[in-house]
Amino acid sequence: LIPAADAPYFYADLASTAAELNDEPLPVAPGRARAALLLGRARATGSRYHLTGYGGDEIFLGLPHAYQDLFHGNPFTAWSHLGGLRHQLGWPLLPTVKALLDRSAFPRWLAGAVTAAPQPVARTPLLSWGVRQSLHPWLTERATALIAEEFRAAAEEAEPIDPWRGRHVDIDGVRMGARHFQAMEDIGMTLGLPVAAPFYDDRILEATLAVRLPERISPWRYKPLLVEAMRGVVPDALLARTTKDHMASDEHQGLREHAPELAELWAGSRLAQHGLVDSRQLLRLAAEPFSPVLVEHSISSTVAGETWLRTAENAWPAPQLTL
Repeated sequence: LIPAADAPYFYADLASTAAELNDEPLPVAPGRARAALLLGRARATGSRYHLTGYGGDEIFLGLPHAYQDLFHGNPFTAWSHLGGLRHQLGWPLLPTVKALLDRSAFPRWLAGAVTAAPQPVARTPLLSWGVRQSLHPWLTERATALIAEEFRAAAEEAEPIDPWRGRHVDIDGVRMGARHFQAMEDIGMTLGLPVAAPFYDDRILEATLAVRLPERISPWRYKPLLVEAMRGVVPDALLARTTKDHMASDEHQGLREHAPELAELWAGSRLAQHGLVDSRQLLRLAAEPFSPVLVEHSISSTVAGETWLRTAENAWPAPQLTL
């Protein structure tokens, strides 16, 4: 057990990534100090292998997109479940029906998957091939143009992971989650403690997706398939959970606590030197950790890109030109 007072906030010790060159920006860079503390203490107590629950949300929580698939074979059950979701999430009736009947192809969706428009409002029905992403306001025009062009180019030959939308979103979520977990594995190996996430195992995914949709996800129960699988193993009090915690408070406390370090990061931003971010806007946000902008747009991916770029640029000696 780690007392809350011992756990660092997000964005602590960002310089700790300086000696770690990963294949890509570390998705968990803002939370690296927290992960290192947990794994370090586990290793100190004699743990030889650390198992985590990463992947449980992606596999067992389920996303509304899955009801697109169910609607084809069992429209009444799909509409009943969507009714529960609609009232929980505040989805208006007509937009929900329109989203359910939408049949746009994956390439078309991908071409517009990122946009400079504001984030979709919370009551926007989510039944497409994924969730449209709004580009961060601190990105430069050059960066937004590059990103949009990459998506348009990818869409020309893109194919979904699965022809069914819900199945595509399920598998894509697992792939993205496993990709992010790779960073946790790297941290564990650095500390000398192997880390694993059994829920990302191929066989677990195959077995889970083989279960009929209404029994795997439900708007009225929290991770019903996992609850039944763990009944008799996990205490009943835990199986009775109806929600999960989020870390928004820790996120914003971290932005406040480590504002000076973030300001230093943006003052010499390598991303800004490459013309990709507006360092002046990032500096303003560092001084305003509770800004509504940071509520709507997470800065964590930009921090990850910045710290990775600083590590990568020093990883290889500069080429020597010979005349």
